[in-house]
Amino acid sequence: MSDLVFVLVVVGAWIAIGLVTAWWMARRGYHHWGWLLMGAVFGPILTLVASERIQPRRVGPLARMEVGAPGPGGLRVLVGVDGSGASGAALDRAVELLGPYAKALAVVEVVGYDAADDAGDPSIAAARSRLRTAAERSGGRVTECDIISGPPAQALVDYAAQQDFDLIVVGPHGRGLSRRLLGNVARELVRQHTVPVLVIGERRGESAAEATG
Repeated sequence: MSDLVFVLVVVGAWIAIGLVTAWWMARRGYHHWGWLLMGAVFGPILTLVASERIQPRRVGPLARMEVGAPGPGGLRVLVGVDGSGASGAALDRAVELLGPYAKALAVVEVVGYDAADDAGDPSIAAARSRLRTAAERSGGRVTECDIISGPPAQALVDYAAQQDFDLIVVGPHGRGLSRRLLGNVARELVRQHTVPVLVIGERRGESAAEATG
């Protein structure tokens, strides 16, 4: 019996170390579900892979879609979206409040580094589709749609600084899985002091409509 307990403890520790490593990688921009599977199978060995794979990446768009002409204002505004109702509501309010004062209003979605390494990754096509929908709902106010890669909060900050955006706008939370696995992007953005951040919450009516829809 004691041998069985020992084996179970060792197996449990092996899997736990691997899953923690996979979570650590997800926090640093590697979002593919396959890393969780590798963590469960390879355990501590994944830490060796992670230490070699996680390297500083160049900041820049994986894809850019010019969708509108520059606006009459002088502000350069970046709106981070992820397909959630909260990010859609934040975009609507950003267009309403800042659209008349913005020269550039860019809608940006962040994907994992795994997608950046594979041009055929389905998350790229899904992001393109969501960005087109976001641009359409803006009524022509959005000037460009960009796809970037990395840890969501840090990628948005780095890209905003590189492209000289004056303001980052996001919703208070994202989709359920990304929020639990990757943390609260809005909270992480507010903690940085490089680019001003505006967090826009959903109106009560919009939140209720989404819950019943």
